Amino acid sequence: MDIQMKNDVSILVNEAKSSQEFHLYEVGYERCRPTKPSEYAPIDYWVLHYCVAGEGYFSTPQISEEHITAGDLFMIPANSKNMYFPKKENPWSYRWIGFSGSKVASLLDQINLNTQHCVIKGSFDTKINILFEEIYDSFKKGNQFSSMSKSYALLDYLLESFSTNQIVSQSEQVFRNILYYIDEHYTQNISIQQIAEEHKIDRTYLFKLFQRHKAISPSNYIQQLRLQKACSLLRKSSLNITDISYEVGFSSPSYFSKFFVANMKVTPLQYRNQFIST
Repeated sequence: MDIQMKNDVSILVNEAKSSQEFHLYEVGYERCRPTKPSEYAPIDYWVLHYCVAGEGYFSTPQISEEHITAGDLFMIPANSKNMYFPKKENPWSYRWIGFSGSKVASLLDQINLNTQHCVIKGSFDTKINILFEEIYDSFKKGNQFSSMSKSYALLDYLLESFSTNQIVSQSEQVFRNILYYIDEHYTQNISIQQIAEEHKIDRTYLFKLFQRHKAISPSNYIQQLRLQKACSLLRKSSLNITDISYEVGFSSPSYFSKFFVANMKVTPLQYRNQFIST
């Protein structure tokens, strides 16, 4: 698990509201040291934490103390007393984002986060961690639109993953992480062994996951993903076919052309010409 935190703690704040309805007010992360339990005064904005390592405890007047571990989300509601602290034997590290505005409570409630339900238990999700990290990076650079769009992307992913009508098993979460990893690295020469090692599973289990959820092998999935991306580039870009073949991760233009014809029944050039206005 690769957790990028350059310092023990970082807090960034933007006082200039971009919207009265939904404003990204604060971002940060902390690699905690053991401390005594502390009660925190209410704040006038909502803070969403993601535990990326270690353990800790969290409570509000409305909910009893919850044991938090890596993969769990916990939210501090606006204008609510709260208490949270690391476990001394295994202190936690977490990322957070804070929102202010009139629409924040209703948006968070859609993913079942409210004053009566402030904790979502889950396995560590690489995509959630990366989204938190990307929000922080965009915020730090002053890229307001990027940080807001990534915040909406995070909420959308959380809605998909943790809505009240959906329970995600541990194997499903592992598989989601694998698909996200492939989507991030398909342009590279990634191997099945590399994917298995990255997610701390063996090759046999990896094949079983793909058969269960996609009914194809991991290799076929990667090749089909590359084909899908290539079709998109052929339709929308001005890159030549050789460049496209390398851009999407094929080892050679000739192999790309043979694979394309075998699957699409036309050459890459013939496919592109279908979308060119005459």
